[in-house]
Amino acid sequence: MAKLSILAEVKGLGKVVEVYGEFYNNLKYLKEGGAKLISPRNEAYARLQTRGRENIGQNFGTRTSAGLEYAKNQLPILRLNSRLLKPRLAKLSVRANKSGNYFNTNSTRMYEESLKQAERDKNKKPVDRNVILLPSRGPFVMNLEENLETLESILKEQAKPYFEFNGAINFYPVDKDIIDSQNGTLLTGMWFRSIGGKSGLYGSCGRNISKIKRNVRGVLKETLNYF
Repeated sequence: MAKLSILAEVKGLGKVVEVYGEFYNNLKYLKEGGAKLISPRNEAYARLQTRGRENIGQNFGTRTSAGLEYAKNQLPILRLNSRLLKPRLAKLSVRANKSGNYFNTNSTRMYEESLKQAERDKNKKPVDRNVILLPSRGPFVMNLEENLETLESILKEQAKPYFEFNGAINFYPVDKDIIDSQNGTLLTGMWFRSIGGKSGLYGSCGRNISKIKRNVRGVLKETLNYF
């Protein structure tokens, strides 16, 4: 079992840990160590709480518990609890990546299920949403004037404090030409870029999912459970 590196003890959250490896093994190592893959909200919280001390996220981003689902000619859907957290799908995703591809299923069933959930979640406050229909098929900006609801749905009550700290956050989905070249549901993880990288959110965390030097952060004894 890979050893989890403890980065900091964050009040109200728990121990933030880090491990390196390809995605399937990342998940396995975190589980064996009693940790969960960090959510976007908890990553933002940890960054804010460790400013001037451990400075989590200053120079290195992380994979997160969120994931994207894409279908031909459709808007992307973000799930805060990615389907790729399931070991079988994580393994298939790594296998596809080793062949130079994104992982996609043979049908749009998963996308259609998530779309129904996203429509139901639209009736909830942004902080209570777990499945989100994104506003664009291309890159877009999130700040206090544009796409604030999307930012709040992803970072929860940390959205405004994190914006005040970081500024606007850009979201980068998978290129639509790639999406439209396949017929099923294309699944990726979501990367939360470093503070030095302007904290961009990448819904294209799929072609690097098998890289052994990619890191993930997780949380031990998590008390604020946002997924």
